[in-house]
Amino acid sequence: MLQENTRPLVKEMIQLKKKLAPLEERMEECKDLIRDIGPDTYTISGLGEVKVSEPSLRTLKGYEYKVDEILLNEDPKLKQRLIELGILDKTPIYTRASKSKVEVKPNK
Repeated sequence: MLQENTRPLVKEMIQLKKKLAPLEERMEECKDLIRDIGPDTYTISGLGEVKVSEPSLRTLKGYEYKVDEILLNEDPKLKQRLIELGILDKTPIYTRASKSKVEVKPNK
């Protein structure tokens, strides 16, 4: 629900998005073009610089061992024994916390 005191802020955000969207799109195009030129630091005196890093390659870091959970659930004694031996560990898994998402969608 739009409250009267939030209207100016919402209006400003929509107006900014309308102005920024084409610029953000062009910036992504420019990034793609300069990536093709190669990694370096490109400086224009008095204006600023653009740094392009080396791309990172996919490399093998190691292996992860998986356990057949269906098999473990079918044999609770095996599961308990593996826990007792320290072979199997129960670790809590949490969702990732994040800030609330803010989307600005101006009318076209």
